[in-house]
Amino acid sequence: MSKKKKSKKTNIKNIQKVIEQQPEKNNTLIFGGILLAMSSIGLLIFVLSDKVFHLS
Repeated sequence: MSKKKKSKKTNIKNIQKVIEQQPEKNNTLIFGGILLAMSSIGLLIFVLSDKVFHLS
């Protein structure tokens, strides 16, 4: 019985250590990714509309 209690305590401590070791997210990297995705989607829409409607 006491072995099970000890293993639960060590598991909780290990989980807390893993959570503490995870690095914080870099907001600049996230915003850069969002900006890159938006610009690539805009370029894709522009190219497709140019092919479909033959803008010139």
